[in-house]
Amino acid sequence: MFKAQISDGEQIECAEYEIEGPGVRLFDEDGDFLAFVPFSHLLWVGQVDENGRTLW
Repeated sequence: MFKAQISDGEQIECAEYEIEGPGVRLFDEDGDFLAFVPFSHLLWVGQVDENGRTLW
């Protein structure tokens, strides 16, 4: 699982993400589109464990 941290504090959990032009596209486990987050609003995107802890 991955998590994207957005500049307003919101976190979006996703199964996959793709870097696309000026941001990232987030997808759920079924491959359905969740959100597009521009880099200007993205603090980080990374893998997390089943407890939601960031894996570095």
